[in-house]
Amino acid sequence: MADSARSTHAQLKAMRLQWQDFDGRRRDNGLVVWRGMLKPRAKAYAVNILWWPGKIDRPYVVIADPPIEPRPGGTYDQIPHLMFDPDNPTRSGLCLFDPDGLEWSDADLIAETTVKWASEWLFYYELWHLTGEWLGPSVGAESAAQMTAAEAESVRVAAADVH
Repeated sequence: MADSARSTHAQLKAMRLQWQDFDGRRRDNGLVVWRGMLKPRAKAYAVNILWWPGKIDRPYVVIADPPIEPRPGGTYDQIPHLMFDPDNPTRSGLCLFDPDGLEWSDADLIAETTVKWASEWLFYYELWHLTGEWLGPSVGAESAAQMTAAEAESVRVAAADVH
């Protein structure tokens, strides 16, 4: 692992090399957005990865299509390992790692961590739909991950800018 933060250029280059099906762009405001497809098992999912250095302290992954959904008769806030957005549940982010566990830092490459973790999350999400039990690894409670108010606002701004 590198000792310092990876540049936007390094993150975009690594994604281009390792995930050719993901299209990445840096916006003028510094927000980086990748769009691509992941197919862990049964379905293919259109995935958006948002990374905004200085505004969002970790990559934020949203499933664009088909949108994530609760089990029949359930609610969005019951979906395990989700950074639940009560204002727009289908834009909730995937909780891919324990932020207190130092599993990801801005010295890591998103291509080597986040994309693989998102695919793994989708695999366990599909199993959860079948079994009603989250069979994947987890840390702590399965409820919504916590973000600071400033980070949550940055995520809302970033997600609103992604179409």
